[in-house]
Amino acid sequence: MIPLAWHSYMKQTQRYVLVLGQDTRTLQMLGSLLDQLKCPMVVADSLDQAMLRASQTPPLMIILSGHQHNWSQKLVESLRNVANSSSCITIVALTDFHSPSWLHQDEHPGVDGFLVKPLDSDVLFSLLQSAWARQNYCT
Repeated sequence: MIPLAWHSYMKQTQRYVLVLGQDTRTLQMLGSLLDQLKCPMVVADSLDQAMLRASQTPPLMIILSGHQHNWSQKLVESLRNVANSSSCITIVALTDFHSPSWLHQDEHPGVDGFLVKPLDSDVLFSLLQSAWARQNYCT
């Protein structure tokens, strides 16, 4: 069960999760879970869109969706630079449980961690709380 204080926090701070990706099924799944958690989701189709949105209003967290070959070090560094200029934004990559990409985090420098599908709301809520704590610690 999601505490009422969380709902209040999300409304007051207007925080959101920025998702960089285009896979409709994944976006629907994330949108549904984030909706249950009362956390708005903004989708960016390109790095430029993500950078613009993150620089205007820093998200609580950035989720990289799609294939791991799209998670280049340059992309993660670009997002990290925008994130670090405004606050400590958690950046995670979303992958499937059968994909070996999440087993070798050292091959994906700059990513704070991995979300492994299938997701459930408890795991996502825990990650959102961690991202919130990280931002509060940095400020």
